[in-house]
Amino acid sequence: MSDLYTKKEVEDYVTNVVPERPLGVSIAAILLIFNGALLLVTQLLTLNALNEASTLVGICRGMFQGFIALLGLSGATAGVGMLFGKKWAWCLAVFYFTYETMRYTCAILFIPDVPPMLGGVHLSPALYYVKYGMRIVWNLLFTVFMCRSTVTGFFQTSGINKWKACILLFLINGVLVGIGWWLMN
Repeated sequence: MSDLYTKKEVEDYVTNVVPERPLGVSIAAILLIFNGALLLVTQLLTLNALNEASTLVGICRGMFQGFIALLGLSGATAGVGMLFGKKWAWCLAVFYFTYETMRYTCAILFIPDVPPMLGGVHLSPALYYVKYGMRIVWNLLFTVFMCRSTVTGFFQTSGINKWKACILLFLINGVLVGIGWWLMN
């Protein structure tokens, strides 16, 4: 007996079993791939500046660079997995969006402390609040989108309690971001 499938069996499987990828999933996947790749390229282009920033903040260079690389790789990997409808990609994407939400929330809370600490340009705090506020809303919208039934159906994660998973990820990422800010102070 052969392990190969007939053309008819493959067509039936693709048309009847494999759910069609929602347009929003494609857009989110492309944005994640682009964002992750851009973060990695930017990291390589600003390697020395990031090493100096890690010294100013008081964090080990390797740990700082490794975490940025991990964040870029996780975004790009989640995007690629989303294009193929992998379950792990849904989890990684929701983790990425909740992490970004918590990171920007923490940035808003500590905005007055950041420019003097890093010796950066002093812009109006209102610009920072608008910038990071928009990023929070953007990532929250993607988190909510990833919990829609059409999206979880595509990733075949309907059995997961998506809201409990999101709340847990917000808590975990809040702790991670909080530890990071605590280490900086």
